[in-house]
Amino acid sequence: MKNKNKLIIGLLMAGIALFSIVQFVIVPQYNAKEEQYLSAQLEATTHDINYILPYKNEYMGNNSNTINLFWHLPLATSEMKFQLVSDSFTVQIDYQDILLNVGNESMSHKSFAAFGSTDELNEIYENEVKKSLIYNSTAAFALIDNLEYIIYRFSDVSYKVGREEIEALYIDFASILNETNWKNEVQNNLKDNSYVADIAKEILNELE
Repeated sequence: MKNKNKLIIGLLMAGIALFSIVQFVIVPQYNAKEEQYLSAQLEATTHDINYILPYKNEYMGNNSNTINLFWHLPLATSEMKFQLVSDSFTVQIDYQDILLNVGNESMSHKSFAAFGSTDELNEIYENEVKKSLIYNSTAAFALIDNLEYIIYRFSDVSYKVGREEIEALYIDFASILNETNWKNEVQNNLKDNSYVADIAKEILNELE
């Protein structure tokens, strides 16, 4: 009987130990990795192309699919509003704020925003927005077959981007969604601020 009690106590202690390991080690590690992954989706250079592949579609007129795509791309903010104009195959995104504020919000998860002069921070925010617009446009045109134009409206400035201008940036746009090609041709280039500035001038057509 004593041996049986010892066995029960031993199994109970082993169960408690296993529960503790799962609850206080494995679960927190999993949550930390999940949080790290989601944080990476906020930036163009760390965004996972596999995160948005489920939104590949032939038609931009599939409203929920198109809107959900942009919600899973960098620069997604709670203030975004959408207009889908099927006659001109255009998606319009209204950010409801000035460009620099959107850039600031999109980088709020980064601690470096606490230092630097106002001019330096504004330059960082503007670069981040333009980097994301290049990235998001590339993703949208690659994933939605009949999308022709995207209009990004901020309170102080608006840009229009066309499919032809985006496709011209890449050697073989048809194969751009390959994970290796995406990293090499899209994301690695966006790590260069000079590239971002030059391409932004080339593809972001400012609207009145």
